[in-house]
Amino acid sequence: PACRAKPHSPTAAATTANAPRPPAIEQFNFEIALGPNHYQIEGYVVRSPEPGRLPVVLVLNGGEGDAHQCVVKNGDLAKILGIQVACISIPGYGKSSGPSRLVGPQAVEAARRALDLLAQRSDVDPNRMAVWGVDDGAIAAGLLMDYDKRPRSLILQSGAYDMVKLWPEVAFGTKLHMLREVWPSKRVLKERSVIENLPRTLDCSVLIMHGEQDKRTPVRQAIKLATELRARGAHVSTAYFPTATHDLGKQAKLPAANFLRDTLEPQPTPAS
Repeated sequence: PACRAKPHSPTAAATTANAPRPPAIEQFNFEIALGPNHYQIEGYVVRSPEPGRLPVVLVLNGGEGDAHQCVVKNGDLAKILGIQVACISIPGYGKSSGPSRLVGPQAVEAARRALDLLAQRSDVDPNRMAVWGVDDGAIAAGLLMDYDKRPRSLILQSGAYDMVKLWPEVAFGTKLHMLREVWPSKRVLKERSVIENLPRTLDCSVLIMHGEQDKRTPVRQAIKLATELRARGAHVSTAYFPTATHDLGKQAKLPAANFLRDTLEPQPTPAS
């Protein structure tokens, strides 16, 4: 007969007790106000098992799924990299209230407020903060970069960065999606365009990830952004996936993890 451990044997109990536990997920919900409008933002945090004030990456979910699914998918970075991992859904996505209005100012305000709250935590180093925007979350992260200097590094994944150029060339289905969000006047498109709002100089590290077969947002949007960022002094890395479409899936994880490891290291202390 096959050898099986007894149900209540000490060895089995010890093995179960010593098995690594999945990281605890904490709620990170908050509210923002923009003019007369109030938005409930859904968020979660996974804490690293390491003690002290640690770097943090804030993931902006702007696609399918919600912040809980986002943090489950990326929460292992807390243990792998020794950082805190937070995920929020920008307004209009996941369980956050909306509408999105084509990644309007409320999305940037949600990201800024999340950084405020994370910076106040006793387990976060406010000088080592990163933002990772996915899909429309990449637009929010890019617009945040235009106005907020706190993120030391940013990951922009599968985003649209020049809305003025995008509007006339996208497929009919994408046009309908944009029309449901907001009337795409030139003024509105410029307001939502990362490239249109870039400051003259930038001192941050940026990883741009994009699928070369992306029909929803052409890869040339990512290539143009990389050029514009380098011209302004940003340290830009790119990962273009030849066979990937809009959803990069698991293949985005490794380059993102390597980038965060490299850019969130402590800065060397200047010699006295």
